[in-house]
Amino acid sequence: MGDEKEVHEYAGDKEITMMFWLPNDTFEETADFVKKNAAEWNAEEQTDFEFVITLDGRIIGGCDCDLGHSEDRSYATLGWIINKAYRNRGYASEAASALLDFAFENLGIDKVYAQCDINNPASFQVMRKIGMTCINDKGTRTYPRTGITSGEYTCLITRKEWAEGKKG
Repeated sequence: MGDEKEVHEYAGDKEITMMFWLPNDTFEETADFVKKNAAEWNAEEQTDFEFVITLDGRIIGGCDCDLGHSEDRSYATLGWIINKAYRNRGYASEAASALLDFAFENLGIDKVYAQCDINNPASFQVMRKIGMTCINDKGTRTYPRTGITSGEYTCLITRKEWAEGKKG
């Protein structure tokens, strides 16, 4: 709590968040989003682990590790978003790598997925950089706020692949 203004800097950017389900219309929506996710950390059966990405004490983005798509909590999905002013500097890759470590070291899962719009080559590159493999390049997604349908990449990394990458 207390980070709403910095979170809204990226969560309120319609150019970025048209690809997400983040609050992007009002500051109040962002404040509710932050409040909801702060409360989730205390939930007995937490499924969505939201983190902020900081640089020199300033929030420059967010990322999450979500078990909510897996009914048996056997896998997680990752996501990240970086304020436009801080892109192309490796921050998303660093955050995504830390999410993988968190997922495999803390959640007892064996697989992690990530997805991105085919028109978002930077996110696809992050997935490849952290050791993920594209397992589907024919998916589609429809954005609820705009109704736009686009192609989607789905990438995967297993616990074994992650552990081998940590060794090498």
